[in-house]
Amino acid sequence: IDDLLKRGVNFAVCDTATRFVAGQLAQATKGDAAAIISDLKANTIANSHYVSAGIVATNRAQEKGYTLAHCG
Repeated sequence: IDDLLKRGVNFAVCDTATRFVAGQLAQATKGDAAAIISDLKANTIANSHYVSAGIVATNRAQEKGYTLAHCG
């Protein structure tokens, strides 16, 4: 990730998916979803930006000539 950051790569993080995962974690651990969301957002990798819907952000970026790379 550090090498990508040096090259100026920006990361988009889906807020909808983050909230879903936080809800799942909260349910599994009997935790507080809002606190989990805050913790996840506080520990996001550098040069990341939350977008309301990842698929929409991906489509808009591709319209502008960006390339999608999925690692996972």
